Amino acid sequence: MNTLRRASGIMRIKEVYIFKLLLMAAVTVCATSNSVEDNPIDSKDQCNAFCFNTLKPLLDNAMETKKKIENCEVSIQDRDEKLQKLQKQLVASEMNASIFNQIENIFNEKIKYKDKLIAALEEKSGSDQNEIDSIKRQLDANTEALKVLKTQLASLNSTVSLHNFNAKQQHEKLVQVKAMNCVPFENSTAIHDIDVAGFGKVSVLCDGQTAGPGWTVVQRRFDGSVDFYRNWFEYREGFGSLTGEFFLGLEILYHMTKSLPYELYIQLVDFQNVSRHARYDSFLIGSEDEQYMLKSLGTYSGNAGNALRYNLYDSFTTYDQDHDGWTSGNCAEWYSSGWWYNLYGNSNLNGKYFYDEVNNEKSIWWYNWKGYHALKSVQMMIRPKYTSI
Repeated sequence: MNTLRRASGIMRIKEVYIFKLLLMAAVTVCATSNSVEDNPIDSKDQCNAFCFNTLKPLLDNAMETKKKIENCEVSIQDRDEKLQKLQKQLVASEMNASIFNQIENIFNEKIKYKDKLIAALEEKSGSDQNEIDSIKRQLDANTEALKVLKTQLASLNSTVSLHNFNAKQQHEKLVQVKAMNCVPFENSTAIHDIDVAGFGKVSVLCDGQTAGPGWTVVQRRFDGSVDFYRNWFEYREGFGSLTGEFFLGLEILYHMTKSLPYELYIQLVDFQNVSRHARYDSFLIGSEDEQYMLKSLGTYSGNAGNALRYNLYDSFTTYDQDHDGWTSGNCAEWYSSGWWYNLYGNSNLNGKYFYDEVNNEKSIWWYNWKGYHALKSVQMMIRPKYTSI
């Protein structure tokens, strides 16, 4: 760019120099012309004409040269601008090259770090492989030991199975001989023979489904096929059929609850098939001499309400054996039932069976749930309080 500027300055000097030479030549020609001419013509006019004719070509040439010089200067200026742009691009390229070099250095450093990491991992892998081989040898040894233990376990299982089979047979024999309730029969819902202490052998219905295993059913109502308006003797001995409706009997109930602590479970169902229950954890009745008094109920739980609590310590009453607290009449006759009564009853599970939900004091009812409205079905069950089942 500096070279182009120097060239432009030199051309301007030449232009001025040429112009001066042309002026000097014109002056010389005029002077010569005045000295030679003898004709008395106006020297001023002759000089002007001669000078014009002589200088015009030179001036035209000078003007043309000036335009060329100006065009050259424009070209030089354009090239100068292009050269400045190229210099800026060169500077930017140099910066990009520097950045590229820095990136390349960083990349090379990462490659070196990666190589070191791979070497360290390979070294670690060799160490881990030794540990893996050691663990594998231990596993192989343990596998062999497990095979031996498996063989021993199979032999032991065979012995245990044989022992369980023998124990089951002995248990079944023992159950048949010494079953005092339905606990040994667990989830059964069938009829079984039991040996009640102080009473003897008796057939009972077991229910291992309604409230868990081992329950003995002592009363059941569901279709009205059996009349429960019975005398004292029948309630003492029991009546009905174990395959249908029945009452097990007060004498059996007395001996069973006397032999062990028992709990009582009462299930109630209305005519909309809604089910409720009442549970008492210490159920006990007295002997016939005590008129089969309701001596204990224990703690109540359930969702039917604690209706039986009102008649705790009351004697059992039938239409021919009046032991209630109503001096003006017989509750069993009033309620068409046989039950534990005082001045009145708060439940009447042995009442008359109705086939719809009538509001009748003679029906089967549980006052704390539905008042005197008749229930569709009811079941009373007992089970030893302390059992592993």
